[in-house]
Amino acid sequence: MSPVKPIRKRDRVATRARIVDAARDLFLEQGYARTTIADIARAADVAPQTVYWAFGSKAGLVREIRDAWFASARTSDRMGQVLALDDPVARLDAFARFMRHQWESGAAALSIQRDALRVDPDAASDVVAILETRARALFEVVRPLGSHLAPGLTVEKAHDLVLALTLLEIYLELQARGWSAEAYEAWLATALRTQLLGTL
Repeated sequence: MSPVKPIRKRDRVATRARIVDAARDLFLEQGYARTTIADIARAADVAPQTVYWAFGSKAGLVREIRDAWFASARTSDRMGQVLALDDPVARLDAFARFMRHQWESGAAALSIQRDALRVDPDAASDVVAILETRARALFEVVRPLGSHLAPGLTVEKAHDLVLALTLLEIYLELQARGWSAEAYEAWLATALRTQLLGTL
């Protein structure tokens, strides 16, 4: 096999990473709407056509930034650890840790995504799909708890409560009011146990 091919592959990977890094920095510094593909290309030292070829659009770059966040946060692995727990209290406490880690590690990606949502329909359609995936994943957190739920609480209503309690807006509001990530996790764990299981 020719040694040129793996070198070219490494070059492509490095170029993609450079473009993503440049886009992330520019989106955070000057906002999604004000950042152009030409700006990103200039910062990454590539031609604009290269950015289009690799990502298609600014919304494609937001998708790549979000995927990089999920990968670095080990989202799938961490959720798998939550779902492996059978004890209801341990499961909800682990889920509270999972949510804290997600919001804590995703600050930059989430800020960019929220900014893109305001002005780009393509980014908005991506987020709709993500929210649907999130809802399905959180249902799996709740579904096995059926027999342990507080009196009168159905799995469906418990799912609604989990979706509401773990909204990003709650985390950001508490953070803005001076809450630490540890305080958020402790509050969320208590709220989940109280609302779903009827126990502290």
